[in-house]
Amino acid sequence: MIIARVPEGLRVVLQTDHQDQCRLMADEWGNADFARPHPWAPVVRAAGCHDEGWREWEATPRVLPAGEPQGFAQMEPEQHAAIHRRSIATAMSLDPRTGLLVSMHGAGLSLRRLGLDGRMPHVADRPDPIRDLIHDQAVLQRRVRAGVGEGTAIAGWSWDCYRLLQAWDLLSLYLTWRGLVGGDSWTLRRVPRSIGDEAGVDLAVTPVDDMTCALDPWPFRRARIEAPVRGRIIPDRPYDDHDALRAALEDAPWRVVEHRVVPFGS
Repeated sequence: MIIARVPEGLRVVLQTDHQDQCRLMADEWGNADFARPHPWAPVVRAAGCHDEGWREWEATPRVLPAGEPQGFAQMEPEQHAAIHRRSIATAMSLDPRTGLLVSMHGAGLSLRRLGLDGRMPHVADRPDPIRDLIHDQAVLQRRVRAGVGEGTAIAGWSWDCYRLLQAWDLLSLYLTWRGLVGGDSWTLRRVPRSIGDEAGVDLAVTPVDDMTCALDPWPFRRARIEAPVRGRIIPDRPYDDHDALRAALEDAPWRVVEHRVVPFGS
């Protein structure tokens, strides 16, 4: 769950709804300055299923010892590893390229998004469940790349598309988690503009109002995009146990949070 403190209480967005928002961004991606890699369909599928492994956990959400609802950033390593394995298995059942991208996403999160968020830590320094996940995904990724049979081309394609997936994932988190709520500015790093654009370009994300952020430079095909996501508001208080949290969520009506993304200066 993605939990943000807003004036009305705690806004809860499920990871599975977050991935729907990411898929919407993928559908809208691309213009004269930002080309879509080919093939494109697996990239869109990866955006729409990269957090599918959360569905089981989010059916029975939990509270922390102090009564705080447990969000995605407060999970134990073994929980994260199990969830990512489920997401990767779902993606692999769709097609190898989709599985490859979701595998890179799941393994890369604990490695600072494969260096996009700073120097990669040593795998040996990761907790055991995460280290095992990284090792297993490295094996899977080699097998998928060999099976696709495009030599070095598949490596370039997957790196370009992985960086796009990270940009949508982070932009969605900016809207639904701490970025926009806190009035912060974020950066989406090394976003590729064309096939093989190794350096990429950094996209600046800045707040406009409570529901809107601006991007510079502008990577989408329309002059602005609507980025709605489902969410619920629950009281901002400690919860006695897991059942109390689940009851609060069941009592809270679903609402559509009408986020927007616009070009900087518009």
